[in-house]
Amino acid sequence: MKNEAVKLTISHAITWAEARSELNATMFKLRNKYGYAPKKDTTAEEMEQRCNELVEATRAAVRQYAKATGQAPDRMRNTAPYKTSKEFPLKKYDGLQAYANVPDDRLKKAPLHTAEAIGNLLNYNADYLLKLKHEETVKNRSREEWKRLEYEYVEKSDYNLRDLYDDLMQRLDAPEDYITPEEYRQERRKWRQCKYYACDNYFPTAEDHMRSHAFMMSGLNARRKGTEYCCPKCRKDQENALNRLDKTGTLLPDYAYEYILDDAREKRAAKEVPNDPENFREIADLA
Repeated sequence: MKNEAVKLTISHAITWAEARSELNATMFKLRNKYGYAPKKDTTAEEMEQRCNELVEATRAAVRQYAKATGQAPDRMRNTAPYKTSKEFPLKKYDGLQAYANVPDDRLKKAPLHTAEAIGNLLNYNADYLLKLKHEETVKNRSREEWKRLEYEYVEKSDYNLRDLYDDLMQRLDAPEDYITPEEYRQERRKWRQCKYYACDNYFPTAEDHMRSHAFMMSGLNARRKGTEYCCPKCRKDQENALNRLDKTGTLLPDYAYEYILDDAREKRAAKEVPNDPENFREIADLA
């Protein structure tokens, strides 16, 4: 009986090794075929077909592996110990934590026979499909749709209409040093909204305007009568936006509606993270 159990164990091990090797070889072929960026002239329909082919191929490979081994492909685990605090010794991840805390650098280099490698390849292609679908939607977007997006897009809001109304209502309802409804209307006429489409700021066009603490903290200054912008930068930004409108059909800058691939997003995020110890100390002091 013992010999039979040993033989059975060895047989299972051989079957599992063969199945894993076959899955690894299949994934290697699929990665070589689908693990590259599509051509620039690839349409969304063509990319969708490519994704469907990849899904069917990976599904068949996983089914074959499960049929041979009776289990799903291996999942990566984080076996590295971690230290919780000074009072507790090193502890190993267990349960779901073992699968949820695998470092990103290891996930990106997952062995081809693992579920993570299959997911990486599927996600890579799906990301490009979403990008092409998005670009197709942007290309077919009407001017009315662009106007709605432009209305919702805000870059500056240091002292907006709500801030102005809050300050005026406080003066109107104040028990002392209050203003009358007529004075309220007079004060309101001294303020106007910045004409830059992406700016919500309100600014005064009279030197004798109400000087609230909120407005002073905004960093804005009173502008001469007839001025349409809260600052010279907004004037220049509006000129640039009108030039974009002629070229692209929208006032929005491309980064406001472009689709950023996962890899590009991670690279941008890495550049934004300070790697200078002095910068880390400054951020910690601000927190």
